[in-house]
Order: sequence, then C-alpha cells, then structure tokens
Amino acid sequence: MHKQQLDSLKQWFAGYVRTFYTPDDDYLNNNIHLKECHTRRVCAEMRALAEALAMNADDALLAETIALLHDAGRFEQFTKYRTYKDSVSENHCLLGLRIIAEHNLLDTLESDEQRLIRDAIEFHGAKELPALDNRTLHFGKMIRDVDKLDIFCLCAENYRRFHEDKQSFVFEVEFPDAPDVTSAILDSILNNRLIDYRLLTTLTDAKLLQLGWVFDVSFDWTLRQMRDRGYIDGIMLWLPDTEATRKAADHINAYVAERLHS
Repeated sequence: MHKQQLDSLKQWFAGYVRTFYTPDDDYLNNNIHLKECHTRRVCAEMRALAEALAMNADDALLAETIALLHDAGRFEQFTKYRTYKDSVSENHCLLGLRIIAEHNLLDTLESDEQRLIRDAIEFHGAKELPALDNRTLHFGKMIRDVDKLDIFCLCAENYRRFHEDKQSFVFEVEFPDAPDVTSAILDSILNNRLIDYRLLTTLTDAKLLQLGWVFDVSFDWTLRQMRDRGYIDGIMLWLPDTEATRKAADHINAYVAERLHS
C-alpha cells in the first residue's frame, strides 16, 4: 500500500461525512460530528500504536486505513435509525463493509490487503475475535485496542457532562441512572470476563461493562494509555459509591497494576 492511496481515502472520507450534515437537525449533526471526530482520533491513536509496535511503513498505512474506515457504517446508521445501538438498528460493521464495496474504496489495493482490511473492520465490534490467521488477528487486535482507547476517553468526558448537567446532555442515554449493579455483571468483572450487553439494566451496569473492556485489551501500550491519561479513573469517578462498585473498581485497578507491573 502507498501513502497516496491512504490520502485518497482520507479525501473520500471527508467528502462522504459532509453529506450527512444538515442545517436543521442539531441532534443529528452532533452525533455525526461525534463519530467523525472519533474516527480522526482513532487514526491518530493507530499511528501511535503502530510506532510503538515498530511496524514497517506499509503495515502502518494498512493499520491507519483500517482505522479510517472502521466506522464507515456509523453515519448511515445514525441518519437512518437515529441510534448507534446495533441491536435496534443493524450491525454497523457489516453496514460499513457494504458502503466500502459500493464506493469501490479498496479496488486499487492488493487482494490480500483488501481481505485483511475487510476482516479487521468486520470483527472490530464483535465481543471476541474469531479464528483468523495470525497477521489478520494482529491488525484486528490493533483496531479493537485503539477503538476502545478513544471510547474510554469519550466515556469519561460524556459521563462528566451528563452528571454535571443532565438536562442539557445532547446524546442518547440508554439506561436509567440508578446505582444498582446486576449480580452477573459484578461476577464477570471479578472473574476477568467480558460482560454480555444483554445483561445491562442500569447506567452503572453500562459503566462497569466499559471498564471491563480492560480485560480485552491486547497491547500493554494501550492499557498504559488508558491508565496514564486518566481515562479509567475518569469513568470510575462517576460510579455510585456502593459495595459492588468498590469491589469492581478495586479488582480492575489491581488487574491493570499487575499487568503493567506498576
């Protein structure tokens, strides 16, 4: 892959996203802007991770291409369904692959590069990665890591905004703001297991699910950024003070410290 190919895809992305903004729908515009900015930050995080992993130039370009296109389906998804929740709309990963195909975005790339990009995008939102060849698995882990890294940042900031001024919060809140923790969710945390979305009943559950993503981080670089930038603490700050949340937070902090040896 060459830099000119990535530059062309960046130009396409900018023009494509512009088509979703409208002058009379602030709610739509705010949510489109959210995902546009998310994509650009994920690209930057991917470049940093590729450097940390000492990837060669061609592979770094492939990694950034995956980052650029990983949420290509989100814009049509929100415009059509007014939600980013796949379970009540459609799988945004598969929608993104359809958009990539419709616009012939990968046609100038080698066939093995096309397959790798498509596979990484298809499974970046899955609960777990399926059996893939080692090279594809590596890129799949990279996009999942940097996606989570930026979502951690967004969650910490959005929880702050929500709890400081709920009336003016402009994004969708799916669950009631209650302190209750579903027992199966706490059990998953204490056993280093990812949480099933179907178990969520409260906003506290949702916060613990997001914090539990630390168990699915593949690269120590990513986990270190989450911790050192204050993203983990930034979500924990808005947990209600209960026995269940204290147990969960203590366990997560201990896991991160042990894994990073600090």
